[in-house]
Amino acid sequence: MNITGRKERAARKLLAKIKKKYKKENGEFISIEEFCSYTGLKEEKVAPFLL
Repeated sequence: MNITGRKERAARKLLAKIKKKYKKENGEFISIEEFCSYTGLKEEKVAPFLL
């Protein structure tokens, strides 16, 4: 299941935008906090998708 409802290509673009905002280099991960802050989703809703 996909939390954003986006296809893979759109999800990769979203990830690139988040990395750019937080000045992450290639190979660096984004945190749950950064993802939630950018998307407006709550951490409680995101956490089950990471298991």
